[in-house]
Order: sequence, then C-alpha cells, then structure tokens
Amino acid sequence: MSQSSNEKRYIPALSFRWLTPLYDPLLKWVMSEEPFKRKLVQWANIQPGMKVLDLGCGTGTLTVMLKQAHPDANITGVDGDSEVLDIARKKSEGMDIQWDEGLASSLPYPDSAFDRLVTGLVIHHLVTDDKRCAFKEIFRVIKPHGE
Repeated sequence: MSQSSNEKRYIPALSFRWLTPLYDPLLKWVMSEEPFKRKLVQWANIQPGMKVLDLGCGTGTLTVMLKQAHPDANITGVDGDSEVLDIARKKSEGMDIQWDEGLASSLPYPDSAFDRLVTGLVIHHLVTDDKRCAFKEIFRVIKPHGE
C-alpha cells in the first residue's frame, strides 16, 4: 500500500510511526488493555467454525486472544499499518490467523464474509468521513444475521 495515497487519512498507533515499537508496552502500562479485551472476547459469543474479523487489529493482541479462546473459529486481523501487522505476525507465530492489510473505510473482503466483527481501539484513529465509510463497510462485510 503506498503511503502517499493513505498517509494523509491514516493516523498510526500513538500518532507517530517512531512510537510503533512502544505501542504494546505502553498499552499494558497505561491502559490495562487485557481486562477489557478479555471482556470483548467473552461478549463476542464466538462459536466453532465462525468467521471473525478483528477490525484495526493493530499488533494483534485481541486477535491472538480470540484465537486462543476459540481455536476452532476462523480468525482474521486487518489493519492499515504494515508495521503493526509485522508485530502481529511475530506475536502469533504457530497460530492459524490470517493477517491482511487494509483500511477500515475500504475493507478488502466480499459482502457478507464474516459472522462476527470485533474492534478494540481503531475507530478513534479515523477522521470523521472515514468513520462513516468504516461503519458502512462493517455492515457490508457482516453476514445478514452476523454481529
């Protein structure tokens, strides 16, 4: 993905690319992310065989937690930042998780592709117009009775 076309519309983790390697440690220290992500995993009510998308998966913490809790589900993480996806891939070595690069406002999936969609901390990274597009995309890629 070329930076020139998306850089203006995409805010990297912690706002600056040079802070990306510090994202996980800072979230653990400042936010206590694990308890709220455990709740998200529980509330998602994922069943075996379901196709699940973690939108704006970042470094993959929630995505990995989803796969650990639901090994029989098909878990996909998508993020617009190739650097955080590299971290996610390393974090999930040996796990069957699909990692894709794509923006929330223009998801690289067909209509009705997922049973569940979860997202943790991506919406605040989007400018207003992209938030509108992202919610349209969410409804597009979720199956009719998906959540």
